Amino acid sequence: MITIVLGAQWGDEGKGKLTDILCAKASLCARAQGGNNAGHTIVVNGQTYDFHILPSGLVNPKCLNLIGTGCVVHIPSFFKELEDLHKKGLDTKGRILLSGRAHVVFDLHLLIDGLQEGELTEAAKKEQSSDGQVVVAKNSTGGAIGTTKKGIGPAYSAKHARSGVRIHQIFNKEELDKRLRVLARGAQRRYGSAMKDYDVEAEIARFDTYREQLRPFVVDAVPLMATAQANDTEILVEGANALMLDIDYGTYPFVTSSSTGTGGAIGGLALSPFKIKHIIGVVKAYTTRVGG
Repeated sequence: MITIVLGAQWGDEGKGKLTDILCAKASLCARAQGGNNAGHTIVVNGQTYDFHILPSGLVNPKCLNLIGTGCVVHIPSFFKELEDLHKKGLDTKGRILLSGRAHVVFDLHLLIDGLQEGELTEAAKKEQSSDGQVVVAKNSTGGAIGTTKKGIGPAYSAKHARSGVRIHQIFNKEELDKRLRVLARGAQRRYGSAMKDYDVEAEIARFDTYREQLRPFVVDAVPLMATAQANDTEILVEGANALMLDIDYGTYPFVTSSSTGTGGAIGGLALSPFKIKHIIGVVKAYTTRVGG
């Protein structure tokens, strides 16, 4: 059966701690949406582990972990996070899988994220005068969303524009190279000289290195999840971000770029609603929020 843990406010409610408690009984722990803009810190036997894109069910040595189809993944950060866990003595071998249908966050997306935030800030500092002239607004607080600048929004934008790259497409070099060059040309037309430090061929070369390193982790998550649910496997879904940051139901536009509620979990992992046993919303006694 399935247990879903969600943040019920604006994040930082303590979802990671609850996930840590519940994953002791889970056989499969999965992330359904978001990217490495999320973050959970867990302390086990005096050792602190930081999780961003990886499910924190990795602290349970008997638990298989999945980064689901609804997620977006920055491959260098994926490997860096794994390396950091290994340095702290956490053995993840054979216990972390990545859906081939999840989308790739390129370094290009990180650059675009920062440029978009800068544009929003500058736009908020200007206003239209009565004679139609643009003047600098006094006491402007800026209009940036307040993203983590980790490329999450631009990656989801590319996904929904159908110009993004799925994880499984990394293994087709010709297709990956072509699609990344198209994305880069579009960004260069849009941002001009602001893109001068980005080298698309250098990023393509990095993926030539990642390709074989990544292969053991990638699976077709649809039959994996279908089999787990058919066998009534104990599945724990680790929500990222929080409900008030939901792209549809949060405090738009100051939200994240994915569906952070139950719907996002169902769609991001191909869950059957009839297999859901518990949906737990985590709150804290006071309210804070991240972002703008």
